[in-house]
Amino acid sequence: MKKICSLLAAMLVLGLVFCSTGCSDKKDAEKASADQNDKKDRGPEIYNVEIGDSVTQGPDNALVTVIIFSDFQCPFSKRSADSMVQLLKEYNGKLRYVFKHYPLGMHRWAKQASYAAIAAEKQGKFWEYYAKLYTDVRNINEELLVRYAEDLKLDMEKFNVDRKSNETVERVKKDIALGENFGVRGTPTLFINGTRMVGSNSVKLKASIEEHMAEAEKIRARGVKNVYKEIVKNGKTQFKPAKREPQPIPMDVYKAQIPENAPMWGAMDAPVTVILVDDFECPYCGKLYSTYEELKKEYAGKIRIFFVHNPLGFHKKAKEASSAAIAAQKQEKFWEMYSLLFSKQKEWTKNPDFTKWLEDGAKALDLDMEKYKADKSSKNTEELIASNLKYASALGVTGTPGTFVNGRFIGGALPIVSFKTVIDEELTRANELSSKTGLKGNELYNEIIRDGKPVVIRNNRSVNDTKRDDPNKVYDIVLSGNEPVKGDPNGKVTIVEFSDFQCPYCKRAAKTLDELLPEYKKGVKLVYKHFPLFSHDKAKPAALFAIATKKLYGDAKFFELASLLFDKQQEWKTNHNEKFEQYAGQLKLDWSKIDAEIKSGDPEAVLKADLDAVAKLGLRSVPLFFINGKKVSGAKPKEFIKAAIDEHLKSGK
Repeated sequence: MKKICSLLAAMLVLGLVFCSTGCSDKKDAEKASADQNDKKDRGPEIYNVEIGDSVTQGPDNALVTVIIFSDFQCPFSKRSADSMVQLLKEYNGKLRYVFKHYPLGMHRWAKQASYAAIAAEKQGKFWEYYAKLYTDVRNINEELLVRYAEDLKLDMEKFNVDRKSNETVERVKKDIALGENFGVRGTPTLFINGTRMVGSNSVKLKASIEEHMAEAEKIRARGVKNVYKEIVKNGKTQFKPAKREPQPIPMDVYKAQIPENAPMWGAMDAPVTVILVDDFECPYCGKLYSTYEELKKEYAGKIRIFFVHNPLGFHKKAKEASSAAIAAQKQEKFWEMYSLLFSKQKEWTKNPDFTKWLEDGAKALDLDMEKYKADKSSKNTEELIASNLKYASALGVTGTPGTFVNGRFIGGALPIVSFKTVIDEELTRANELSSKTGLKGNELYNEIIRDGKPVVIRNNRSVNDTKRDDPNKVYDIVLSGNEPVKGDPNGKVTIVEFSDFQCPYCKRAAKTLDELLPEYKKGVKLVYKHFPLFSHDKAKPAALFAIATKKLYGDAKFFELASLLFDKQQEWKTNHNEKFEQYAGQLKLDWSKIDAEIKSGDPEAVLKADLDAVAKLGLRSVPLFFINGKKVSGAKPKEFIKAAIDEHLKSGK
């Protein structure tokens, strides 16, 4: 789940929705981290998921039992909850709904919401409290949890005791453990008469219920009273994912030079050079850590590993972790700090005083503390992290983890067999080349990557995905005429940008274009289209603000506002309307006119046209560009975009 500003992207359009986590160039800072739906059916397996003491709606002898593992802060769980309200009415008396708590770590208040719901259950008001929680999943906080209880006239003293009790905590842990046992990776995950379904596709859910109901009628006709118990009695008691063949790693070699001052593990003249692009706070990097420890043992003397810092912006502690590792490196203890950070990742990511945690770790490594503190906060360390980030970006590696093995790219925390396969192939190749040329170490590596490609191209999928988009495909981008435009209106090259004002990678991509377009006073036109992601709750209001500004004040003011929204991205995530009014004043715009225009509904129509284009094209993430119809995904380096523009200008296509 590597992943992207937004893996969740146009799931809003596709109706296949799922809350989960991941670290990548497409991941939102909320989540987060997100995962995709299981799109492949796993067959008709039946799972014997126990109902236990879970709260239920509908009769115990219902024809169909739907068990849901859900999260009160997940917008897709809310969608399933809304669907179930209608389905329970439609199949009155024939459907039983069972709720299991599965709060995700990416949602700050989800666990507390579950505790509060259980406390309400103890006063006979679970479903009433449940309904309130699902009215506004994005803004749940302590104040709302208390207010909902007061609205339901609960005994507040008992409510507060119950939601903090060990019994309540253990109840949630029990549901989570059960979910993990049955392969729950995200929410919502449902079991319909024991058949597993992932995501909040209401059409698919209803179709599954109807299919199971028909089968259940036959069982009921045999005189069976408890249909669910009969169906799952021989069901599986644990989910085991289907075994998959290791993903083939492309043979493409990239010109990944060894970064200056990068810490190295292994022998200088080892035949295989591994460059690890990593983020200490990324859970997938943490998962890959154990793989690397095994590789170090098995390939000692045969591989050397260079470390590149790529702390992602949405990991709040990652940059400080890198600073500490660099400070340790200056005392020749980088790999010791590296091991400490990854082996204790779950501990320090939850620690409110990370600086002290790091200092305690530095002391345990017997570092000179005065030097450690000075080096950790030094300008040199700051510059080194910046150069590492630039290095990763120039190669097109904007997510983590990323590995180059003698120039071949492996994206993500793949199984160890994938790494071993590539290392073995590269050992053979490197040893043969070394025998012929006598080259070793850096000279051997430089020869191997000499003709390598400059940039990793993802084409909206993992570089390891053999089913990539055709890079030569030309898409038909229908323009409505309402889009903001800048540059040469008659340019031979048209760049259509799909973007989201709340996406940090869109901000990076917009800055790249702002730097690049002045170099092309003639020949290049930029067209902006809105794609506010469902996972970014303030992106749509920002888009409507910008659309209204464009209509009232023209393209130039639109792009001025766009730059301001990207620059102030963190600021307007709270009190956005107040901030938008301030920005209007700053740009000498009349906010009252803009507000009236937004309320007129016309900007909604413009936005809908853009989202219709998104659906037609099957787009899933931002930022996305179409350069004369050819798709470019992600926040690519300036050099990459420039090369693409120059190619189109030269060819005239």
